[in-house]
Amino acid sequence: MKTLFIYLKLAALVVIPVLLLVLPATYFDSGQPKCVSVLLLGQECYGCGMTRGLMHLIHFDLAEAIYYHPLSVVVFPLLAFLWARWFWRGMQQLKQTGTAG
Repeated sequence: MKTLFIYLKLAALVVIPVLLLVLPATYFDSGQPKCVSVLLLGQECYGCGMTRGLMHLIHFDLAEAIYYHPLSVVVFPLLAFLWARWFWRGMQQLKQTGTAG
């Protein structure tokens, strides 16, 4: 059961970035706000625009990313590092269970 969970976690770590690459860069730009602060309080928080900025960075659109949130250029490499670390740890867990090639 633990091995199944590890496989599911690794699959999510691969599928989510691919899905974000397949979606157009403008996918989150319009429509209903996704921020809880905007939905409940009607006021933007300090992180508003980060999702849109990161989405544009994934599609190599630096100008739009900075427009939506200037700190997205700092957050993106940190998030990519954490994502890679989570994937690496998942692979190590598979090796420890003895099921990886």
